[in-house]
Amino acid sequence: MADPVGLTAAVVGITTAAIGSVKFLYTTIGDIKDVPTALGNIRSDLQAVEPVLQNLITNLERKDSQVLLTDAIKGAVENCNSACSIFKEKLDHWMRHVIKHKAFWAEWTDRARVSIFEQGTINVFKGRLNDCKSTLNVALNTSSVLTVARQESMMKEVKDSVLKGNEEFLDREKDRADRELATIESSLKQLCVSIRDEVNEESKRNLEQLLEEMQGEKASKEFFRKTCEEALLKTKNIRNGIEQEIKNTKADNNSKAVAGLINTSGEVRNIKQNISDTSAGGGSFAGAGIIHGMDLSLPSSRNE
Repeated sequence: MADPVGLTAAVVGITTAAIGSVKFLYTTIGDIKDVPTALGNIRSDLQAVEPVLQNLITNLERKDSQVLLTDAIKGAVENCNSACSIFKEKLDHWMRHVIKHKAFWAEWTDRARVSIFEQGTINVFKGRLNDCKSTLNVALNTSSVLTVARQESMMKEVKDSVLKGNEEFLDREKDRADRELATIESSLKQLCVSIRDEVNEESKRNLEQLLEEMQGEKASKEFFRKTCEEALLKTKNIRNGIEQEIKNTKADNNSKAVAGLINTSGEVRNIKQNISDTSAGGGSFAGAGIIHGMDLSLPSSRNE
């Protein structure tokens, strides 16, 4: 991960851009006369995600939280901004179609006549917005919980109850992310088959564009799941009295580098670690932290 100051600036910058994209798209759709319900409903999703993006900036400026300063959070916001830009291009294309074909909006009123491509694009866009909102809500909620749990005046029983409650919430959200990822992976496979079997070139191009957009939605769900995993780990560590700050652990070929709590089986408690740039090179091993029962042989020696 990048340094905290640089990552904070990057996340604030892309979040500010995403808020601008959300506001612009919300206004653009609202300005369309007799907008179809399928398209107009998107404004509710845009309206729901904007305050969450605003809240992210507020919390980043107020405090340095490891839960908020992650590559997954940055990726989720970038994905949201990209989704808005792509949908704006689609909307511009549809509006040009309106000018040429005055009866175009009438087609939208009959759901049966909305093409798979158009309805699919709308569904994917809504999915990416909701994934961004869910990802940020998980991180913001966990950040608040951990801030409260770190208060020295809090009784241990109350602290454990608050942290366990957050763990249960995160487990449910992670399970939801897993289910949604499985669903979209299945849809991607089906769409690939449709593209392969499609004989009309224009329809094939439209389906290929939809495939690309769905891959963006899959990425947004992966950011969501990753954030749930990271937040869950941090919550459990705080409840067990474990504080870690691990940065750029890396190893080149035929080397091994590990850092943190390795094979501790949960018996380690009340540990504070601040591990920095652990690295190994030239067929060496580097380890930092608390390590139990680990195979220290290098990849090359195991292959001999």
